[in-house]
Amino acid sequence: MKKFKALNIISIILSLILIFSVGFTIYTLYLLSGIETFCRIMLIIILILFLLLFLYSLFDSVKFLKKKKFTIYSILTIIMSIICIAISFVIYKVYSKLDNFNTEDVKYHTSLISLTEQGKINDIKDLKIGMIEDEEDIEGYILPNEVIKEYKLDENNEIKTYSDTVTLMTALVDGEVDAIFISSNYKNMFKSVENFDSNSEIYLIHEYGKNYKKAETEEDIISTGSKITKPFTILLLGIDSEEENIKTSSSFNGDTIMLISFDPETLHATMFSIPRDTYVKMACGGNYTKINAAAWGGTKCMVKTVENFTGLTIDYYAKINFKGVIDLVDALGGITVDVPMDFCESNEDRMEGPGYEICLNKGVQVLNGQQALALARHRKTLPLGDFQRGQNQQLVVEGMIKQIKTIRNVNDLYKILDTISNNIDLSMTTEEILSFYNIAKSIMLKNSDVNLNITKTFLTGYSLMIYESWGYTYTFHNYKQSLNSIINAMKVNLGLLPQEEIKQISFSINKPYEKEIVGYEYYNEAQKSLMPNLIGSSESYAKSWASATGRTINVVEVESSDSSYSDGQIINQSVHEGVIVDKIPSTITIEVIRKKVVDNPIETEKPDENPSDENEETDQEIPGTPTEGEE
Repeated sequence: MKKFKALNIISIILSLILIFSVGFTIYTLYLLSGIETFCRIMLIIILILFLLLFLYSLFDSVKFLKKKKFTIYSILTIIMSIICIAISFVIYKVYSKLDNFNTEDVKYHTSLISLTEQGKINDIKDLKIGMIEDEEDIEGYILPNEVIKEYKLDENNEIKTYSDTVTLMTALVDGEVDAIFISSNYKNMFKSVENFDSNSEIYLIHEYGKNYKKAETEEDIISTGSKITKPFTILLLGIDSEEENIKTSSSFNGDTIMLISFDPETLHATMFSIPRDTYVKMACGGNYTKINAAAWGGTKCMVKTVENFTGLTIDYYAKINFKGVIDLVDALGGITVDVPMDFCESNEDRMEGPGYEICLNKGVQVLNGQQALALARHRKTLPLGDFQRGQNQQLVVEGMIKQIKTIRNVNDLYKILDTISNNIDLSMTTEEILSFYNIAKSIMLKNSDVNLNITKTFLTGYSLMIYESWGYTYTFHNYKQSLNSIINAMKVNLGLLPQEEIKQISFSINKPYEKEIVGYEYYNEAQKSLMPNLIGSSESYAKSWASATGRTINVVEVESSDSSYSDGQIINQSVHEGVIVDKIPSTITIEVIRKKVVDNPIETEKPDENPSDENEETDQEIPGTPTEGEE
C-alpha cells in the first residue's frame, strides 16, 4: 500500500511537470505564427499524443504496480520534459527579443533653454518664450503647455509661437525670443545650424518628460498588419544618439536617410540614399529646408516628409543608432566590403588625431564594427561628399546582409538579437518580423550572390548656397528626372509599374559586368533662381527682374542730397539676397533715392553797365516768369 502511494505521488508530480513542459512548448510554437505552419501543427499533434501516451503509461504502471514499466516511463517523462523545456526556452527567448524591437511606449522630452543664464523656472519673468504652434506636436506644443500651466509662465512672460523647429531655433539665435521649448536633443540640433557658434553656452532652465503610446502618437505610420507576403518599403534612419537606449527619445538627428523597397518573393531590393542636405518641404510646419531637419519634428514628421518627397507610401521605419552598428558588425564577426578609397575618419565618439582616428586602405577586406562605422560616416575627403557617403552606407548594408547568411549558431543569434533590440526602434509588429523567417530561409538556401538582387541608386542635382533666416547655408537640389527614374525603379520593385523588357544587351569579356546605378545621370534642368542683390541698381532694373519672375515692386522714395547716391539708385530691399525666389512674397519693397531739388532764388535784375535804348527788347528771360503760352 505504501509503495502504491509513493508511486502514485511520483506519477502525479511527473505528470504535472510533463503537462507544464508540453503545454509551454505548444504555447511557444503557437507564438511562431507563419513559420513552418504545417510542421508546427504536426509537432503539436505529436506532442499531445506523446503526452497522452506517457500519462496513460505512468498511471497504468502505478495501478498494476509494474515497477519496470513505471521506471522506464518515468525516465522517458523526465527526458521529454527536459527537451520540451529546452526547446520552449530557446523559442521564447528569441520571441521576446524580437518583441522588443518594437516598443509600445515612447518617451517624449521637452526642454526650456536659453542662450543666457536665466536661473530656475520659478524665478523667470519678463521673458519672451518661443514654442511650436502645431497643436499635435508633443515636444514642441503639448508638453510645453503643460509646463506653462504648471509654473504659470504665461502670467509674467510673453509666449510666442512659430511654425516649425528651424524657425523657432532661428528666433532664439537672432534674439527675437529669450528662451524656447525644444526637444531634449537640442545640443545635436544646434550643431547642425550653420553660423551658430558651437562654443556658445546653452543654458537648460527646465526639462520635462512623459511616456506616450505609439498607437496614439504614430497611428498613421505604424504597422497593424500580420504577415509580410507582398513587396514593401522601409525607411532606415541612421542617427547619432547620445542615449544608450535609442527608444528614450522621439526627436533625433537624421544623419542617414535610406529608403528601401523589397520584394519578398524575388528577394530583390532597391536602395535609395537621400542626401541629408536635400531641400524639401517639411510635412510639419510646411517650411522649406534641409530634409534632415524633419527628424527634429520626430519620426512622424520624417516619415511624412519622405513620403511627400518621393510620392511613395512608407510601410515601415527603422531608427538605428550609429553606435549600435559597431556592436552589430562585431556580433556578425565582421563584414566583407570593397572599400572604394583610402581615408581616415574620427572614432565613434567624434575624436580625431593619432590614436583615435580609424584609417582604411582601398580594397576588399573584412571590417570590424569601428571600421564599418567609419566607412558609413566618412565624407570629408570624398569628391562627391554626402552623395558618395550614401553609396558607402549601401556597401555596409550589403555586407551585413551577406554576413547574416553565415549564422548557424544559436548563441550568435542571441547576441545579434540583443544588439539589434538595444539599438533599433522598428515599427513592425512581432508577427511581421517573424514573416522574415521565410525570407531569411530563401536567402540562406539561394545559391546566387545576394548582391545581384540589390539595385543601387544615386540622386543627382546641384548645390546652392542659399540664405535662410540664420544666414547662408549649403543645400542640395535634386534633378526631377533623376528622382523620377529612382522612384520608377522602386515602383517596379513594388509591383506598381510593369517591368520593362530588356531586348538587347551588350557586354565585353574584357570588362567586368557592373549593374546600372539608377538615377546616376546629370540633366539639363534649370536651377532655382535666387533673390539678387538689387542694392546699387536702378529702379528700372529691379522692375525688369520682378516682371521676369512674376513679382511686383513696391517703391518707397527716400529723399537725399548725399552726393554718394545717384537719383533712382536702390539703397535697400525687403527680401535678403540669396533667398530662393519660390519662397519670396509676390511683392518686394525697395527703397529708392530721390535727389533733393534745391530751388534757385529769383534773381533781381542788375542795372546794365552799358545801358542801351530803354525801348529795345531783349531775348533774355527772367527766371520764374511765365513764357508765352504758359499763362
